Amino acid sequence: MKLSYHKAVQHEVDAACTWYDDRKEKLGDEFFQEVERTLGLIAANPQAFPLAPYGRRKAHLKRFPYAICYRILEDRVRILSVRHDKRHPSYGVGRK
Repeated sequence: MKLSYHKAVQHEVDAACTWYDDRKEKLGDEFFQEVERTLGLIAANPQAFPLAPYGRRKAHLKRFPYAICYRILEDRVRILSVRHDKRHPSYGVGRK
């Protein structure tokens, strides 16, 4: 299924990549690869991930403490946020 992204998602991914690169060389690249892998899983089968509060679904990254929050729409999957698991559960709720 086609994916579309909220405008803040790119900033969230870039910020996390920078943070990980500051800790260890190439770790940001590994984070980005894990995000891309998870997005591929979402596109292939968006209903495979559990429902989360506020009518969203949440796909956790395997290696990093992040989740991709999204909604399934009629014609696409809307990626709402890429958030750290320690952020408040309502982070990104108002996004469309």
